[in-house]
Amino acid sequence: MTKKKPKHLHEPVGRPTIMTEATIGKLKEGFAQGFSVRNACIWADINQDTYFAYCKKHPKFSEQCKTLQQKPLIKSILVINKALNEGDVSTAKWYAERKAKDEFSLRQEITGEDGEPIKQDVKIEVVFTDEVD
Repeated sequence: MTKKKPKHLHEPVGRPTIMTEATIGKLKEGFAQGFSVRNACIWADINQDTYFAYCKKHPKFSEQCKTLQQKPLIKSILVINKALNEGDVSTAKWYAERKAKDEFSLRQEITGEDGEPIKQDVKIEVVFTDEVD
């Protein structure tokens, strides 16, 4: 007579993972929108500790999330380049002010001799008197 194995030995033990395909999809969606880890976790309705624990076990996923976070920056660069190529003067000025600060920046710095900080001499004079009221 053979004994049947208990059913519970074939079932996973513990609480089911919150890192389902749907949760991973929400995280990726959030990161592709440029969300921070904090905001992506809020978006996916998970705790940041859960995200970091999952990343520790799945380093490729962590790298993929970091890559996805760069998408909005890449999109913005493409938009800027398109505006420049179309001759948008205000975009051209804005871009030059940021990329060639020495030549085009609106910010002015006032320095001392040879670019050193401006020296300020301050004299404090203390006068003592013997008068008592």
